[in-house]
Amino acid sequence: MTDVAGKTAFITGGASGIGLAVAEGLIDAGARIIIADVNAEGVEAAAASLRARGGEAIGIALDVTDEAAWERAGQIARDFGPVRLLISNAGVGGGAGAFETYDTEVWRWGYAVNAHAHLYACRTFLGEMKASGEEAHLMLTSSMVAIVPPPISTAYISSKFATLGIAMSLRNELGGTKVGISVLMPGMSSTRIVETTRNLRPVGLETGKAATTSQAMQGVLAGGMAPGKVAAKVIQSIRDNQFWIFTHPEWKRMAELVTADMLAGFGASADPDYVGDDIDGLIAANGGRMFGVKLQEA
Repeated sequence: MTDVAGKTAFITGGASGIGLAVAEGLIDAGARIIIADVNAEGVEAAAASLRARGGEAIGIALDVTDEAAWERAGQIARDFGPVRLLISNAGVGGGAGAFETYDTEVWRWGYAVNAHAHLYACRTFLGEMKASGEEAHLMLTSSMVAIVPPPISTAYISSKFATLGIAMSLRNELGGTKVGISVLMPGMSSTRIVETTRNLRPVGLETGKAATTSQAMQGVLAGGMAPGKVAAKVIQSIRDNQFWIFTHPEWKRMAELVTADMLAGFGASADPDYVGDDIDGLIAANGGRMFGVKLQEA
């Protein structure tokens, strides 16, 4: 999507942090903005701040884990204008502690917000975006922890792995359409995710070590990259139809180490007599493209 002017963008997690910063950048570029957030007061205040910048914007109170609420949000959005830019950005932190000690509800809640909500967002808007025949774009927010997982929160990290997997799969599905796709992989960013997680998590699901870890993370994130800087790169990457959006290049070295470790695991076949998977045939069956890259002539 080379030109966002006049296009309608729907942004989840849009009342603060990266979501609001992206909304500000897009409205300054002439886009029309719909921000959705579970914080009803916050989303109205954010929408008002966007209108004060001289553009068109509305706010929708939306719990991204509520499928029925998405139907209402979709209708409000259609009345405002056809969505051609979908930013599925809402996210929360996870629990802490040893994996086997996780509370089941903490796990389910984290996945509902960080992963399942992408399905609801795409179910609401992606079909229309594809059918329009117009330039459109989808962005999902993952995290650098999906490539370089630190030992902090298996629930959060694995949900961001899920987001990356969804984005990479959609990259294949959207090949040949006019809908571009990006996945945002931010490092430490100065957002309110810890505060949001604490305020939204169901009662009783943050105690002990989880609460202590959240307090520590709040201090770390306070020194992170400003959301406005992240947003500027997001918007340029959308214009450039760039899939990977890496905002923190200092993580490249760690990503290289993870990749090298993975590749080192490849050795001789488990069955010396097996002829091998038909990789070329698989690529051909996908029109010569895999993960959005042209690998052979169709």
